[in-house]
Amino acid sequence: MKLYLAQHGPAVDKTVNRDRPLSEEGQQEVAGVARYLKQADAKISGIYHSGKTRAQQTAAIIADELGIDHVDQLDGINPNDDIEPVVEQINKLTDDTMIISHIPFLPRIVSRLLTGNIQAEASSMPGNIICLDRDKDGYWSLSGCCTYSSFDKVSH
Repeated sequence: MKLYLAQHGPAVDKTVNRDRPLSEEGQQEVAGVARYLKQADAKISGIYHSGKTRAQQTAAIIADELGIDHVDQLDGINPNDDIEPVVEQINKLTDDTMIISHIPFLPRIVSRLLTGNIQAEASSMPGNIICLDRDKDGYWSLSGCCTYSSFDKVSH
């Protein structure tokens, strides 16, 4: 099973709009990485987002490009939420899934799944996507990553 953990695309500053929707550049960057995921034949069956406007818009753009019908808000994935309840939910998943959230939640959950602890430092680059693989024994490993702005691909 693959788990795609994504930070929302670049958003407008809160002084421009309190809801912080995706900027025009952010919309274009998310659309570009969605095309990359489609070309990479990502088989994502569902997308969950935090409910914040920028995460919801990111989910909608990716879902539209990949033809994903299952897009829902997931409670407990906002920036400073406790990760343990979400780790329990993730460990019950059986289909390839994407979660779109925020910093510092994302680096903490990646660290927890890969190492068992949450000693991760927060990254400030919007639009990171990390792909983790869970093996038959339930252990997670890094499968690949990319960023919206640079499309640096480690592997996939």
